[in-house]
Amino acid sequence: MLDDFLREEDETSSFLDEIEQTTTTELTPEPETGFLGMTPFQRFIVSLMFFLMVIIIGAFFLLVTGIIAIPIS
Repeated sequence: MLDDFLREEDETSSFLDEIEQTTTTELTPEPETGFLGMTPFQRFIVSLMFFLMVIIIGAFFLLVTGIIAIPIS
């Protein structure tokens, strides 16, 4: 039983050495990619498309419910 404990200690020390080596190396930070990985221009296009969809669906809803009507001469 003592032999097993000594063998486990050797494995643990090598594991601790690996941890020390990884903490001493400098990790480079990942570059910021923005919201959902999109550039500002791409986010603008997505928000513009969303805005136009809301306008179109809202106008269609108002037409269907009869709140507004298309003026026909």
